[in-house]
Amino acid sequence: MSNLHSIRTPRVTLVTNMLPPYRVGFYNEIARRVDLTVVLDTLSEFNRAWQTGTDDCRFKMVTQNCRSFIYKRHRQDVHYTERRQFHFSELTYRALRESKPDAIITAEFGFRTMWSLLYGAIHKVPVTVYSEGTLHTEGHVGLIKRMIRRVIVSQATRFWTNGPESTRLLESYGADPARVDEGMTGIDTTEWCAGVEEWRSRREAVRAELGLVGRVFLFSGSLSPRKGILQMAAAAARVAAEPDCPTFSLLILGDGENREWLEEWIRKNPGIKVVTTGFVQHPELPRYFAAADWAILPTLDDNWPLATLETLVAGLPQLFSIYNGATADLCHSDTGVEFDPLDERSFQTALSGAVRSSLDRVPQERIRDISEYYSASSQGGRAALSVRNAIRD
Repeated sequence: MSNLHSIRTPRVTLVTNMLPPYRVGFYNEIARRVDLTVVLDTLSEFNRAWQTGTDDCRFKMVTQNCRSFIYKRHRQDVHYTERRQFHFSELTYRALRESKPDAIITAEFGFRTMWSLLYGAIHKVPVTVYSEGTLHTEGHVGLIKRMIRRVIVSQATRFWTNGPESTRLLESYGADPARVDEGMTGIDTTEWCAGVEEWRSRREAVRAELGLVGRVFLFSGSLSPRKGILQMAAAAARVAAEPDCPTFSLLILGDGENREWLEEWIRKNPGIKVVTTGFVQHPELPRYFAAADWAILPTLDDNWPLATLETLVAGLPQLFSIYNGATADLCHSDTGVEFDPLDERSFQTALSGAVRSSLDRVPQERIRDISEYYSASSQGGRAALSVRNAIRD
């Protein structure tokens, strides 16, 4: 691969399942530094209501529209079942052949990664595996899957992860930590912070319009068992029943399979102020974050949910689930409290303490540091350096 050392602008193909709106800024920043093609299985999936604008994309995009099927994922240990979509990615090799990359980035351990490794082996192209799973979200897989993943890891040149929790999973498959590049997640923090600050000037008007009272706790995510919506409702009821409990509200953004259950729970608990909005498109979210005081994401199983980062850079302290892969990176004494959403006492103690806490804003210095590290520009810089290291290796 010595002939690649002199490449000024490498051709890079990133192979992934879909294009969520929060990834566009990251990919655009990579595209400022390399010649980037993003190959998608599909633009979106059956359970995603977001609208991703592609007019401002700096990168080339290929949508394969691969065959797929819906299956149910069962997690007996954390008590939920969820429908997911599996893509065959049968057109990936052809897409790689047409894009002629000098380096490949491929997401996770499925068919798209196997095709990428095959192309890389034949054409002597380095392959970086982008793995977001953690020992909690993926460490329970069976023996055969673990064997396949160990083989994939042994053939990859480098790895991208969100942070230390994802890195530990790769190490369990035999990855050399020296070849792992962390921090490959984030949002366009500059745009997000500006949007929230603009709405903060109208914060009281928004709160009055929504009917919010007392300390406002924001939940942003799907209304599904995996996100802990059932546990959150139960904890809120217990805290509200405590003697001399200060007034608080729940502001719930999202939609999902537990929507009807939640509506019924709200009717049965009229003493708790709950405002639901349904699904909110990403550009409209800052309005609600500006209206809140704290946030809760009581997830039972999440790699590194960006709602956690959005909350922090919006200045909101939060309750961090121990099953959230971002907790290790973002939970500090001045950003919130860690808790176990499956432990009733832990959840109640954390929520009760937050209702009464004197912490009402993440310090500006912390917001600035986190915003810089997880900005699209910083991500893009780390990604481009990783690509060049992969080519050099």
